[in-house]
Amino acid sequence: MLVMLKACLILVLNLLFCSALAAVEDYPVGDKPFRRYVADGRDGKRITFYLSTQPARSHPVPLIVWVQGTGCSSQFVSDGERMSGGLQGVLYSVARGRARILAVEKPGVEFLDYPPDDGDARTCRPEFLAEFTLDRWAATIADAIQAAQKLPGVDASKTLVIGVSEGGIVAMRVSNVSPAVTHAASLSGGGPVYLFHLAEFMRSKGLDAEKEVYACWSDILKDPDSPTKFCWGQTYRQWSSFMKTSVIAEALRSRALLYFAHGTADTQQSIAGFDVLRAELAAEQREAVFERIEGADHALDLPNQKVPEGLEAVFGRVVGWFLGDVAK
Repeated sequence: MLVMLKACLILVLNLLFCSALAAVEDYPVGDKPFRRYVADGRDGKRITFYLSTQPARSHPVPLIVWVQGTGCSSQFVSDGERMSGGLQGVLYSVARGRARILAVEKPGVEFLDYPPDDGDARTCRPEFLAEFTLDRWAATIADAIQAAQKLPGVDASKTLVIGVSEGGIVAMRVSNVSPAVTHAASLSGGGPVYLFHLAEFMRSKGLDAEKEVYACWSDILKDPDSPTKFCWGQTYRQWSSFMKTSVIAEALRSRALLYFAHGTADTQQSIAGFDVLRAELAAEQREAVFERIEGADHALDLPNQKVPEGLEAVFGRVVGWFLGDVAK
C-alpha cells in the first residue's frame, strides 16, 4: 500500500510539474552508444541531451543523470575524425545496461563545442555567458529528465542525479526542482556556500582571501547580472546565482536519498567543506551516505591511481547504492 501511495504521489507531482514539451528529435552521436535529442524546454528554449542506447532487455531501466563540472565544453568533442565523450561514458560502462545514462548540454553550449580553457569562461559562447545560471541549468536538466522519461525503455519510478565538483551543487538543486529525482549524489562538491571554498583555496596558495575573494565578491554584488564581467574565471551572473545557495542548503531541502563523497587530499575544494556538510546534516538529523576517502584528490583518485580510476570506483559504489545492489 505504501509503495502504491508513493507511486501515486510521484505521478501527481510530475503532472503538476510538467508543461508540454515538444516532441524530441534524435540523431546519432558518431560511434558512441548514445543518441542526441533536441527538444523545446518549458520556457520555449532549446535543450539538447544525450541518452545511452540500450541493449535488448525485457524490461525498462531507470535513468542515471550525469552533471559535469565547470566549463562550457560539449558533452562530446571531436578531434579530426575521432569523437570522444565525457565521464558519461564511464558511467555507461559502470551501469552495464542496468540503467540509461542521461547527459545534458549546458544552456548556450552547442554539440561538439570545445573551448581552449574550461576554467576561463571568456572563451565561451556569448549565449552561454548570458544564459548560464544555477536556476536555468537546473531547470534545463529537469526538462531533459521529463523528456527522456517519455522515451521507450525508461523506467520512471526512480532517477539518480550525480554531479562532480560544480555538478554537485547542481545535482542537489535538481533534486529540489524535479519531482522525478529519487536519488542524488554530490562528488567533490563541497558543502558550504562557494565563498567558503574560494577563501580556503586562496589561503592554501598563500594568498589573501580578503583581497582575492571578498573584494571581488563586493564587486559582483554591484552588478550581479553582468554576463561580461568576470571573477575567478566565470561571469558575475554565474557566481551571483550559485552564491544564493549551497550543497548544504539544497541537501536539507531535498526529499531524495543522498550520497556524498570527497577526498581528503582535494586541493580545489577543501575536505573541511565536506566535514561541515556532514556536521550540519547530522545536526538536522538528515540521513545520507558519507564517503570520506583518505588520500583521494579532487578527481577522487588515490596516489597510485590514474584518471578516472578513482572516480570510476566511486561511480560503481553510487550506482550500486542506487540500484539496490549494496546495503544502504
